[in-house]
Amino acid sequence: MIRDPFNGPSNLVNDELYRRYCVLIREKTGLHFNDSSRFYLEKRLENRMRDLQVESFEDYFNLIQYDPEREQEWARLIATITTNETYFMREERQLRCFQREILPALWRLNPGQTIRIWSAGCSSGEEPYTLAILIREGRAVPEEKVEIYATDINERVLAKAKEGLYGPNSFRAVDDSFKARWFRREGGGHYRLREEIRERVKFGRFNLFDIQRYSLLAPFNVVFCRNVIIYFDLEAKVRVVERFHEKMKPGGFLLLGHSESLISVTDKFKLVHLKSDLVYTREEP
Repeated sequence: MIRDPFNGPSNLVNDELYRRYCVLIREKTGLHFNDSSRFYLEKRLENRMRDLQVESFEDYFNLIQYDPEREQEWARLIATITTNETYFMREERQLRCFQREILPALWRLNPGQTIRIWSAGCSSGEEPYTLAILIREGRAVPEEKVEIYATDINERVLAKAKEGLYGPNSFRAVDDSFKARWFRREGGGHYRLREEIRERVKFGRFNLFDIQRYSLLAPFNVVFCRNVIIYFDLEAKVRVVERFHEKMKPGGFLLLGHSESLISVTDKFKLVHLKSDLVYTREEP
């Protein structure tokens, strides 16, 4: 049924249908919603229903289940329900650990070999671009010997990342000299990242919960997955982190957000105390 597009859905989702939404979204993306996040999720479902002029939550549920164009709608829904909070040099201590300790250690252990880095859940690109800048500034490893891959499930933020245009919120943790070195000023208080840094990162859409697609990935030396699995329940965390282990070269490093831990998730990674931070590593056999 179609409603006046200026009027939103009038009926609230019932308990059973809300549970079915939570199960379906988790199966599709790994994202965990519960009663405490009900208001947040319902409002975002309503936004999509309003855009499509879908009257009931039941109708929208059937649409994302069975409609021939459901994959396109899933992409739009994911862009609506995911959180994309990030900025340049976020959690700087960990990034300096990567620059000053992890990269040189990997280069010493594998001289001349390409170092592959994966920014999983890269959002609008500030993290992988920060890595590219740190690699250039640190000079511990030749740039041409480092490959940076950045992925996210949200196509909208990936498009922003590829554009490389950022506003004030992206620079909250850096000073003006950082912007002057790596960006050029554009209108409206925005800055565009220099092309020589943008071209160091390859972006692509990837659903961390799509287990079959991991077989398409070559092994990595470093995986950044910061402030992502915090939105997964325990079972989903285990499922994703064990895939990281499979796709990581022995001696590689896994860097999570400082509020995240692998306690009760897996014992396949070892927590090591480097000079400037705690990180996880996949030990040599």
